[in-house]
Amino acid sequence: MHDWRTALTAATRRPRVFWGWWIFAASIVGQFVTIGFAAQVIGVFLVPMTEDLGWSRSEFVLASSLGFGIGAITGMLIGPLIDRYGARPIMLVGTTISGVALIAVSQVEELWQFIFVRGALTQIGLFMIGPFVVNTTLSKWFVINRGRVIALASLGTSIGGIIPPLVLTPIVDGAGWEVGWVVMGITTLVLMYPSSLVMRRQPEDYGLLPDGKTGDEEPTAEELEQLELLRQDFDNSYTRGEAVRTRSMWLLVFGFAFAVAAVAIMYSHVIPFMTDVGYTRSQAAFAFAVQGAFALVSKFFWAWVVQKHSPRILTVLTIAMMGVSTAFLVPAADTSYGSLLVVFAVFGFGIGGMFPLFDFVWAWYFGRQHIGAVRSMGFPVSVMIAVTGPILTGIYYDSVGNYRGAFFTLAFLLSLGAMLILASRKPPAKVALEPAEAPAAAG
Repeated sequence: MHDWRTALTAATRRPRVFWGWWIFAASIVGQFVTIGFAAQVIGVFLVPMTEDLGWSRSEFVLASSLGFGIGAITGMLIGPLIDRYGARPIMLVGTTISGVALIAVSQVEELWQFIFVRGALTQIGLFMIGPFVVNTTLSKWFVINRGRVIALASLGTSIGGIIPPLVLTPIVDGAGWEVGWVVMGITTLVLMYPSSLVMRRQPEDYGLLPDGKTGDEEPTAEELEQLELLRQDFDNSYTRGEAVRTRSMWLLVFGFAFAVAAVAIMYSHVIPFMTDVGYTRSQAAFAFAVQGAFALVSKFFWAWVVQKHSPRILTVLTIAMMGVSTAFLVPAADTSYGSLLVVFAVFGFGIGGMFPLFDFVWAWYFGRQHIGAVRSMGFPVSVMIAVTGPILTGIYYDSVGNYRGAFFTLAFLLSLGAMLILASRKPPAKVALEPAEAPAAAG
């Protein structure tokens, strides 16, 4: 539906449970699988696979980094498809590709095979079931509660940072890295097929409005204000062509690119960094799990404050926390294990808010009608910047033999990303604000 009044008139049914909440639950699962199996476990496999197959660390990370670039192309293609067809068919295809590809990684023997199966096929599939797809869908189903819902749905990313590293580390150490990939593939298929079937395009397709509104609620001041908020979000949505002409979009694109590059570097290299400086793999996995635990706990904090304060400022705050903790990573590792855990806790608290807040900022700036197409437009630029981080870090390690300079550079990148996002502003409204009226058409 392309007209707000038409959507409001059609929205007359109130199901017992608003379908958006089922989508919310499926989104948690999708983010758990994608982030847990695409990013959080890279460090678990790096040392065993490089030692067994004779690769350098930069060669191993090349597959994951190229996968980010391939994800950018995938996002460009599927963004408009989410707006047009919804997430369900996309996620069903993505589940099949990622599940089979993860299992196939267990059979690789050559680097080119690993790059093709892990870097290309797996990343394409996981991208089609991950945060971009599910948060785009949530942005269409929620407006009034959008910030809280996206923040809480990202609990899946934090759980993905806790469970997979802790479970897979003993599996890889005891049974071999091949078994670890098979476990991830089977888990993906089991969890994601039912989750994909839950997804729907947008509430208007089913005679609903976002947040479970029908338009025939008692016309109190609060209800009228909320309906006006839905109208503004609907009518003020930017198209892809309109968004690319705004300064704000490109500030978000580049600011987020530097932040994602930092995250990719941490996830790829922090466990090897810890083992290099003398900690055991179990200690490294536990420290990484602490990061995930604090990221999980932080979701509730960010979900609470996002409706009360500027999401742009909150996003800057999350990146600043990550930057400060990264700057102290090397000194903390030289001091004590306890100091290192504090650094991981602060980093986790920051990253726990960064990704959901950033998805919320996109919808807050540009509206929900075309959010898939708009959000995906910046992928080639942002992801291509992000992919170079882990590769350059691997090359730096292979040349120098340690990660110290790389992590200090990482702190600078996070500072730069925070400043770019701080400089962005919400684009002007396309439709003037109207006084709230009782929706006569709904009666």
